[in-house]
Amino acid sequence: MGSYYSAIDLRGYPSSYFSKTGLVKQVNIENYKDILESFHNNKKENNLFGIEINEEAKNAKKIIRKAEGIDVIIFKSRDSKENREALKINEITFISNPDNLDSVCFDLARENSIGFELNIQDFINNQRYKRVKTLETYRELLKAYKKFLFPIVLTSGARDVHEIKTPLALVSFGCILGMDIREAKGAITTVPEMLINKNNLDL
Repeated sequence: MGSYYSAIDLRGYPSSYFSKTGLVKQVNIENYKDILESFHNNKKENNLFGIEINEEAKNAKKIIRKAEGIDVIIFKSRDSKENREALKINEITFISNPDNLDSVCFDLARENSIGFELNIQDFINNQRYKRVKTLETYRELLKAYKKFLFPIVLTSGARDVHEIKTPLALVSFGCILGMDIREAKGAITTVPEMLINKNNLDL
């Protein structure tokens, strides 16, 4: 499975395996202006520019107002209250490090078409207890997904050429976690395409 299938990695490192790849940088209320400016100066074909907001939801709104032309907007999961507030912000593409979620969060995600991320590199990089905890969190999220039907995306999380994963590896990871093959393929094709197009962003 390669770019022929229009696979999309919403957080990764550019490669010929994917038709689009999200290059993501972490931002907060202190540094977001500089990072947004650097993105605008380095736009490249087939690359999606993304920001991961590591801030309270109220500050996320301020950052998003200035994020014109950004293709992928990620909110880094915090406590339940902050997650709920973030899931009311339609411009957010997906939630990373999905934890501290409840049924209200899942309903909001479905209603506002905001996804949750299953990141293979986060799983690989964690050791022992943290890896087991990540696995449990992902599997619990998939149980909720079966009930609430919110969007799920699979990402490589690659930061350099050595961490690049193929679409087949992402699909296999999804299946190991409990997705069926159709769901796993959708999580790197139709679902990310829907999420990045939902606010009529210019690709």
